[in-house]
Amino acid sequence: MEGKYSQILDELKSKSVLTVGGTEAVSVAYSVAYAKKKAQGELKRIIITVDSSIFKTGLNVVIPGCEERGLDIAAALGFVCGNVEDKLQILSHYDEMDLLKAKQLLAQGRVNIQIKNDCDKLFIETIIESSDNVVRTLIIDYHLNVISEENVMCLSDLKEYQYQVNRNYIVNENMGPNDFVDFVNAVDSRDLEFIETGLKYNLELADYPGEDSMIRRFEEALEAYQVHNDMIIYTQNLCMRACEARTLGAKLPVMTTVGSANYGIITYLANYGVGSYKQIDHDRIIRAIALSNLMSMYVNSYVGSLTSVCGCSLAAGIGAAAGITFLLGGDVDAVERAAKNMAGSIVGIICDGSKLGCAWKLGLSVDWSIKSALMALNECCIHQGGILEDSLEQIFKNISRIYNPVSNTTNQSIVDIVLGRRDG
Repeated sequence: MEGKYSQILDELKSKSVLTVGGTEAVSVAYSVAYAKKKAQGELKRIIITVDSSIFKTGLNVVIPGCEERGLDIAAALGFVCGNVEDKLQILSHYDEMDLLKAKQLLAQGRVNIQIKNDCDKLFIETIIESSDNVVRTLIIDYHLNVISEENVMCLSDLKEYQYQVNRNYIVNENMGPNDFVDFVNAVDSRDLEFIETGLKYNLELADYPGEDSMIRRFEEALEAYQVHNDMIIYTQNLCMRACEARTLGAKLPVMTTVGSANYGIITYLANYGVGSYKQIDHDRIIRAIALSNLMSMYVNSYVGSLTSVCGCSLAAGIGAAAGITFLLGGDVDAVERAAKNMAGSIVGIICDGSKLGCAWKLGLSVDWSIKSALMALNECCIHQGGILEDSLEQIFKNISRIYNPVSNTTNQSIVDIVLGRRDG
């Protein structure tokens, strides 16, 4: 594979990373561990400033393997035992003593989380102030993207930072569904073994035996009321179980899409659910998953990693609809129709942070991604009105305008509500 398609494969691999735990908490732990490498002397305090989306999403996130929640305990664990070589699995290697030490840091008031308002991209600034030096790291735009590191003697020596992010993505607005469909048709199946690996992990997560699972009770209710377990419900529940397991703190890895575990759950398991139900050739399921990932990355290149809208209904939902359409035999025109059906319907679900309700939002997205695909295959398309345009490119630009973090006050309102309830 040469040229453009080789570049697409490289980026697809680089944006497919295993994670354990909510990626917002994980990235905060990573930033602290990264800064700690150069910290010297006795710790005085850790100051972490994040954008409102990171703050909102990470405020109530469960640390995998325990009942602790939030960015502060994630940061403390990153300092106590974080290893940057573990990347997005950095919160999977701690023991009870590590957790105790992390809790002690919080009890001593050593960790402070702040919000950076009016931020138009993913933002994590970590300052570790120690007796002998001060270290600052800056993560921008992507969960592991450290763009700056400073090592000075005292806080006053830190310079006012200036940063410019070059989103040099191969999968961006210079490409489109034509390129992605051509790629998944042409790529050697051996080059997609990492997709196979991701599918294995995500299926294991869906089988996690969570205690007091609402999804299991939902399945029992469907059976009790004799609701037929059709292709849509089967696939929906498969995805919802995996999402709920993460929310409940399962210490299991999940393959991400563009750094998001829930994106990865949808793009992998929605295609697998439909494909296994319809007994479709496994190789085509893997190629459909690859297409879903590429379409999710494509949407993400316009709207960014974190906004006030639920990414399950936006990037991942559109990606799933595209993949399922391809899976069921659709051509590129059908793939575009499916994407428009998603954009014209459920794009607009708010993201109000990580919680059990995420599984239900994800389930709604999976439900409609399948229906959007079926509509598209029947040449049915929501093609006009509202934010819709003739081209997908312009649709995604319109969505980006609506959910621009700087001009949109939704995130701040959600943060105010959540903090008001917490601080009572």
